[in-house]
Amino acid sequence: MRFIRVAVRADLKMLLLADRTLSFLKSRKPLVTRSFYYWLYAIRIARAMSEHRCDVIHIHNFCQFIPIVRAFNPRAKIVLHMSANWLAEFDRGLIDSRLKNVDAIVGCSEYVTQGIRRRFPHHAQRCITVFNGVDTDSFVPFDSCDGELVPGRIIFIGRISPEKGLHVLLDAFKFVAQRRPQASLQIMGGPYVAPSDFVGGVGGDPAVKKLARFYVGPSYIEQLRKQISGPLEGRVIFSREVPHDRVKSILHSAAMLVQPSLVETFGMPVAEAMACSLPVVASRIGGLPEIVVNGQTGLLVQPDDTQQLAEAILQLIQNSELSQTMGRAGRIRAEQLFSWSRVVASFGSLYSKLCNSKGASYSSLYDTPESSKSHSISQIP
Repeated sequence: MRFIRVAVRADLKMLLLADRTLSFLKSRKPLVTRSFYYWLYAIRIARAMSEHRCDVIHIHNFCQFIPIVRAFNPRAKIVLHMSANWLAEFDRGLIDSRLKNVDAIVGCSEYVTQGIRRRFPHHAQRCITVFNGVDTDSFVPFDSCDGELVPGRIIFIGRISPEKGLHVLLDAFKFVAQRRPQASLQIMGGPYVAPSDFVGGVGGDPAVKKLARFYVGPSYIEQLRKQISGPLEGRVIFSREVPHDRVKSILHSAAMLVQPSLVETFGMPVAEAMACSLPVVASRIGGLPEIVVNGQTGLLVQPDDTQQLAEAILQLIQNSELSQTMGRAGRIRAEQLFSWSRVVASFGSLYSKLCNSKGASYSSLYDTPESSKSHSISQIP
């Protein structure tokens, strides 16, 4: 395995200038959609891959790299791997011209993949879903040697950004706190607010449009802190992000993980929590229903519904037997669908087919969430 690092300083300077220029011109086309987005970086990596005569080139999210990579690598097989919903939201004609140079399109969830298939039906046969991977050997169920379980602790892990729905969670926790004095909420993550263009603003997503108020005035985290003044002070803790190898111990200290997202293409903390046998409460949106089986591995609620979210949290707090049963079911589902061995096998099969066939359909390489539901979760003791 060889790593080649490529500098991006020149691109950053160019993008800063471009951003200012587009703002001055009041352009409504986001910078991230532009063909010159990290253009110099794309040229450097395309050249490097050409020198190494790569057979397969795997690009994450940025489809504007495709024409440049293809120009330098005419014989390579190109895989575009989407963990964002951009292909279903950005300029259709522009995206279509780029996808013509791709051999396979991978979505991190069927939600992402189906969005691409619907918008580009002529590319549908090259689309597959490969779920994100979880290290199920590292993320394991709680053991007394791992730390101390804190009864009633609710945890959120992720970016502190408006689309994650933390303002909804805080409103729900006010109700939970009144009913359960021992309950506490720990919010863990960095205040990395994603631009609205990155989370669905381009496509006019109503859920994102409602978040416009959080992008003006005080920072999002400052607005959240105002929500917890008074009785909630001391019961809601904001923690800085921690190294990934410490996430397991944090999950082990909690009674449940809550993911109240308003936009979510997959939901990595949810899959990791399930691997740790932790029950979850998540929004019924995006890729989250593909991870969580409602009523079996966790509870799904309507996004932006404070009352329903509070009731789901209380249901798990009040019923330890249900929480434990869901946790065990979640562990089995994580092993079946999200283990790295499964992800590696899926990509290995894809790469092999790409290199040994032409114009084939790759959609049969990976089970869809519908077929994944055939796993007998209902039989878990």
